[in-house]
Amino acid sequence: MKVNPLTQNLSAEHLLQHMPVSTFVLNARHQVVIWNKACEQLTGLKAGEMVGTDQHWRGFYTEKRPCLADLLLDSTLGEVSSLYEHASDFTSLSDICHTENWCLMPDGRRLYLVIDAGTISNEQGEVVAIVETQRDRTEQRLTMQALTESEQRISSILGSAMDAIVTVDQQHRITLFNAAAARIFRCVADFAIGQPVERFIAPHCSKLFKQFIDFDNPAAKTQAWAPEGLSARRADGEEFPIEATFSPLEAHDQKLYTIILRDVNDRRLAEQKLDRLQQEKGYLQEVLNDDHNPGDFVSGSKLMRTVMEQVRMVARTDTPVLLLGETGTGKELLARAIHEFSDRSAAIMVKVNCAALPAELIESELFGHEKGAFTGATQQRKGRFELADGGSLFLDELGELSLSAQAKLLRVLQEQEFERVGGSETIRVDVRVIAATNRNLAEEVSLGRFRSDLYYRLNVFPVEVPALRQRVADIPLLARFFLTKYAKKFGKRFDDIDPAGLDYLRQYPWPGNVRELQNVIERAVILSQGSLLDIAPLQPVRVHPEAATGKLRTLESVEREYITRTLEATGWQISGVKGAAAILGMNPNTLRSRILKLGISRAG
Repeated sequence: MKVNPLTQNLSAEHLLQHMPVSTFVLNARHQVVIWNKACEQLTGLKAGEMVGTDQHWRGFYTEKRPCLADLLLDSTLGEVSSLYEHASDFTSLSDICHTENWCLMPDGRRLYLVIDAGTISNEQGEVVAIVETQRDRTEQRLTMQALTESEQRISSILGSAMDAIVTVDQQHRITLFNAAAARIFRCVADFAIGQPVERFIAPHCSKLFKQFIDFDNPAAKTQAWAPEGLSARRADGEEFPIEATFSPLEAHDQKLYTIILRDVNDRRLAEQKLDRLQQEKGYLQEVLNDDHNPGDFVSGSKLMRTVMEQVRMVARTDTPVLLLGETGTGKELLARAIHEFSDRSAAIMVKVNCAALPAELIESELFGHEKGAFTGATQQRKGRFELADGGSLFLDELGELSLSAQAKLLRVLQEQEFERVGGSETIRVDVRVIAATNRNLAEEVSLGRFRSDLYYRLNVFPVEVPALRQRVADIPLLARFFLTKYAKKFGKRFDDIDPAGLDYLRQYPWPGNVRELQNVIERAVILSQGSLLDIAPLQPVRVHPEAATGKLRTLESVEREYITRTLEATGWQISGVKGAAAILGMNPNTLRSRILKLGISRAG
């Protein structure tokens, strides 16, 4: 009986089976010999029905043409018909091929896949098989398309705006000069770009003008408006009065100022349109850079399989979903999975961290505001509900919403309409709400801190996300996944995690869950020097003596003390790898919000 060298090497097959990346292996007859779990999740085709067949292309190609693995196999093996006669093990990987394209899944989903295929050779250098991987990058592709469209719209606004829009760098040289600027200043953009902006300012206003574009003043980070007192100068020398707005910004690590110039009698309609498009572009860029990718979901536990089945079932509906679980369990990752599996996946999912915003700004953030609605509202602003129209809105840390914001949220859920803060116009939207909280909302309702009608409206489909300590089997998988991620990020190479370190990880109770595990692995990657990732024993958070004696304190007082001790241990450094936010497993802005809310201040 011939021995299959691919399955003989159990450690290699085990590695392929548990890789978080969809992977399959073909023999010389174009038959599947390995079809890993990630491949099952991506395609919906089980290994039992795929191994031994040549139907692997069904999962990855929309046209009747050979897949990448088939092409590479034919080009490297030619007439070879017996794959395993001379092969005892596979030892090298070469002849890598790469492609990316839209692919049709058996269940009708269209996914944008990044596909790589490579040959597997034995010790004699003979090709014995082909391995192919597929990475789902549909969300990033759609986001890139939306970002490109947003940039095109911004470019269109710049070109058609009646106001002159000029951008200058730190040397005060012009880097952008739109069509309206060319018309107003009576010169083509090629003439203006690269010249000092003072060339187009009346000499008697030069000193005042420079005060508005002060790159050296770190406090000058807010938009400024000069309604009068400035005069510009056309290319032919004619001077004319203007009003202008000055907006500092950073692009590609370069500090710039955008100046919008207009005649004193001109309307600021173009400015308002540009601001709305900039908001949309900024959010799309935020989504594109987000680390939370549903394709990176790593789990082998029965608990999480049950959760993912619930996610897939509810995703195709418009039912609100309430994700319940401790901090750091991956609720945002599941929210993105719900959005990706839904019919709204072509639109964006907009996130709002309800705990990161002061209570007085949450309503403005959700519903937008009209010009003059409150101090500082210098123009109309679209809220997150409007940005999410046609897509999904993820309300993280829902329990932090004020009662007034809860009332407005209930109306949107019931009627899909609302008014901006300070406005009377009713705005209709089509938004699917996904909410998450680590609080016991039923208890919050009994204490009068959360509306019962909103709770029952959101609690139609609750999903309990298990804590990491409830799925210990996932800890090695997650640890190795994060090891690969951060080793690549920091340019390091590790063979594996030290076995003693893995034992520490399994035994630790993980109060911070997956986010805490991620932070532990990232710090270990930075500190470790050898080929094995070294993880020191982890110390659980000590129980306060008052708790042991039954004299329990409020959660707020415990949180205040813990955050204070963490800040003191880090020298009151909030952000960065060694900052308090990283240790606590929180976003730096969320931590700053909690510090303000809890009244924490640095002594002395």
